[in-house]
Amino acid sequence: MTEKKPAFNINRLNSLVKKYSAKARTEEPNATDLLGLMIHSSLLYDATTEMADTAIQRIRSRNVDFNEFRVNLVDEMVTTVGVKYREGFERMRHLRMSLFDLYRRHHRVGLEQLVGKPKRDVRTYLENLEGMPSYVVARVMLLGFEVPLVPIDLTTVDLLVHYEVLTETVKPSELTEIFYKKFSSDRATLMHFALVAAADAFHNSGKADTARIERESVKKPSGAAAASVAASAKKKAKAASKSKAKSH
Repeated sequence: MTEKKPAFNINRLNSLVKKYSAKARTEEPNATDLLGLMIHSSLLYDATTEMADTAIQRIRSRNVDFNEFRVNLVDEMVTTVGVKYREGFERMRHLRMSLFDLYRRHHRVGLEQLVGKPKRDVRTYLENLEGMPSYVVARVMLLGFEVPLVPIDLTTVDLLVHYEVLTETVKPSELTEIFYKKFSSDRATLMHFALVAAADAFHNSGKADTARIERESVKKPSGAAAASVAASAKKKAKAASKSKAKSH
C-alpha cells in the first residue's frame, strides 16, 4: 500500500513567502565558508537568526579556528554558544560528533574536499556524517551547492500548520523532499530565507512556544485528559510569552 504524501496549500505558501520576503535575508553570510555554513546551519534550526548569528560569532571569537572548537567538551561548547540556547546540549553533542567524524576521515576539519564532486555524492557524504541533522544537510546543499532542498525544522512545520499551509504535522525531512520535487534552486533559496524570517517572527511573538508546547504535550489523549493537557499547554505558553515580553 502506497503511503499517502502530505499535501500543502501552494497559494497560502506563496502568500507567506511573499509577506516575509521583504524582511528576509537575500544571502547567507557564511556561504563562502562551507564549514562555517554547516556550523551556522547547526545553530539555526528551531532557533532564531539572531541567536545563530550571535552564537557563531562567539565560537569564532573564542577559538583560533573550528578545529579548536571541535576539541572542546560538549559542556564547554554549550557555554560558548550560551547555556540557555535552545536544546543546547543535544545540539552541541551532534555538532561535535559531525566535526569529529570529519577529522577522523580527513585528519582535518573542513568541507573543501566536496567542491567539484557530483552533487548526489556530496549529499550522500553529508547525510552519512555522524550527528548531521537533515536540516543542516539541506541547508548546506541549498546554499553551498545550489541544490533545491528547502531546510525544514519542527518550528517551520508548526509555522506552516499555523498559517494553514499544511493541514497536519509532518516530518520535516518529508516536507523537504516534497519541496525538492516542486521548486527550482532560485525559488527554494527565496523560500528558505522567507521562511526563516517568518520563523523568527513566529518565535518572537511567542507563537512558536505555544505550538511547540502543544505538540510535545498532546499525545492523543481523549476526553478530560485532552482538555487538561491543552489548557496546561496554553497556560505555559502564555506565561512564556509574558516573560519574553518583559525581557524586551
